[in-house]
Amino acid sequence: MRSIRSNQGSVILLTIVFTTVIGIVAGSLLTYTMSERRLNQRSSLRFEAKDAAEALLEYAAAELSVRFQSSLNFSTTELTSNPITTHNSRFGTLYNHGTGVVWTNIDLGSPSLWVSQSGEAGRRYVDPNNPENDYDPLRGQLVSVQAVRMLARVTATNNIGVSATTYATQLIEVRESSLFNYAMFYNLPMEFHPSPSMTIVGPVQANKGANLTEGNTLTFLGTFSTAGTFTAGATTSGRPTGQRINFTTGVDADGNGVNDTVSIINPTVDGAALSTYVDSALHSRDSAHDFSTVASQLWRGYVQDASMGVQEQQPPGILTGSQAHDLIEAPNAAGTATIEEQKFSNKAGLYFVVEPNGNTVGFNSPTDATTYKSTASASRAAWRTANPSKIVTAPANMIKTNRRMYDFREGRWVNTIDVDMGNMRTAVNTTTSGAATNFKVNGSDWSLDSSGGWNGVVYFDVESPNTGYSSTSDVGSMGTASGTRTAVRFVNASQIPNRQIVTSSQTEGITLATNTAAYIVGNFNADGTLASDLSDMTTPETGEAPAAIVADAINVLSNSWWNSGTGKPDGDSTSNNTTRPGASNTEISCAFMAGIVSTSGTSSSSYSGGVENYPRFHENWGGDSLRYRGSIVALFESEIATGPWGNAKYGAPNREWGFNSLYAGGRYAPGTPRLRTYRRIDYRDLTPVEFNAMLADTRFTFRSM
Repeated sequence: MRSIRSNQGSVILLTIVFTTVIGIVAGSLLTYTMSERRLNQRSSLRFEAKDAAEALLEYAAAELSVRFQSSLNFSTTELTSNPITTHNSRFGTLYNHGTGVVWTNIDLGSPSLWVSQSGEAGRRYVDPNNPENDYDPLRGQLVSVQAVRMLARVTATNNIGVSATTYATQLIEVRESSLFNYAMFYNLPMEFHPSPSMTIVGPVQANKGANLTEGNTLTFLGTFSTAGTFTAGATTSGRPTGQRINFTTGVDADGNGVNDTVSIINPTVDGAALSTYVDSALHSRDSAHDFSTVASQLWRGYVQDASMGVQEQQPPGILTGSQAHDLIEAPNAAGTATIEEQKFSNKAGLYFVVEPNGNTVGFNSPTDATTYKSTASASRAAWRTANPSKIVTAPANMIKTNRRMYDFREGRWVNTIDVDMGNMRTAVNTTTSGAATNFKVNGSDWSLDSSGGWNGVVYFDVESPNTGYSSTSDVGSMGTASGTRTAVRFVNASQIPNRQIVTSSQTEGITLATNTAAYIVGNFNADGTLASDLSDMTTPETGEAPAAIVADAINVLSNSWWNSGTGKPDGDSTSNNTTRPGASNTEISCAFMAGIVSTSGTSSSSYSGGVENYPRFHENWGGDSLRYRGSIVALFESEIATGPWGNAKYGAPNREWGFNSLYAGGRYAPGTPRLRTYRRIDYRDLTPVEFNAMLADTRFTFRSM
């Protein structure tokens, strides 16, 4: 009996022990399961919050990008006075909890954004020798940099109270560079098909793609970037078909003091020669290779296309070609503020209105010029009499309006407003009070260095550029006749005005702008002595100042067009001969910004003329040289000088063209437009410690948005 009771007690004890152990194990498993569930929930919430933080920064970046593109002045206090708001309005819909249903675990009150415009800014040279800049399209350029640093914090909480908070940061770098930082800049499809050998020094940017071929090698010694595609082929018939196109590597591997170049034809990649040439369509001809990888290996970032992240570069607020042309047009009270501020007409310190009959009236205020233009023709004489203090009178013989020339490309006689730059230089560089050669306002010297005085930007507003007028030319026996277009022509320009020579605080150099076509006669800002080693393709002369000509189209006439003995453009008298007048060596140092007439088909006659004919020619150069150092910018379609290249009659010059080192050093003509790009860099998640340290960092001065 005692044994049975003892056994029963043992069984009960074992049952209790076993049950206890099972309970402990079950409890442990339950605890583990609950902990694991919480960990999984927290991990899921962390990813949800992380995505929301990234979305928060995306919305902020999108709003900023619109501001970068549309606002001319993105000041360092922009976000203080005008905070970012898009994230607030969008998060309410993106993370809406719905009615009775939880669509998201994001706490709608938790998304927080801070932005700083302090620190990480300045003027910077994008050093091409720094490996970090190997694939920077602005390598080798001097740029202004402004940084916008953003911080985001988001919390997600589920229905049982489990929560997770994530932190992230993003840096947006806003960079501004000069339009004349480029040896060649095309805001239209770039076509470049020279027959003679050409070497391009300096950066090249093609916003809309580039077609390149050559007749005897084409070499680029600076960066070549396009926001479209690079095609080693022509768009029209009749162009050279050669593909001996060479790009720099930026490295002097053989130690000869000159950076090496590599051809696009059958280059060696990974130890073996390719069986084809290299352009953006490489992969379609060689499935084992793609352009971005091969270009990176061959040219180390000196050649890039859209597949490598190259963006279009535009002046702020310029989204279309017609808006770009607006930059050379007269002020428009109903125009977009961002564009109006950038117009050369609104920047001008000296503004000439060219009336339909050729009469030219000067002003030192675009506002006064606009008021004068709004005055009825019959009342303008009375307006001038009543407002003598608003009119700037040019010295005698600085402007002549009685000449004309025949332009075969346009197929018409063109009245020219001839501006004698030598006389303008005398007036601008004057140190003699009361001289007859000075600019006058109401009979007294124009105060060049006072407020409302000279600023280096001169604008010629031709009221009726698509018509001409009757005039009696003083050239030969041309006599009296009418043209059917009106253009501006710059003569006697080997030395340009530069008031800084007299007053050190004054603006350096000059910009000449007009809404119509411009013609240059002879040497411009250069003495015409051509260096035998071609060094003056890039190296300025002693004391040279930066200059720019901005027009609907730019035409170049050689020194032979001008008779230095008579001081007249004798070339006018034979300009309508089908046998073209002979040219002579001519030197020009000046940035060009103008329009082109784009290719309109595939036939030879529909060709735009290409980069090689960007400056329009009218003479038989017959082996003579156009020595040019400057910057070539094709920003828009010509709207006045619209004659096709196929109509032109000329013999091409030896094109000895280079990039002026003044621009590379940050010395530009007055009023030079700027380009703005931005890039998003340094996105990363932060720990709470990193977040709090950055938010408290006094270098940044973060502001809550």
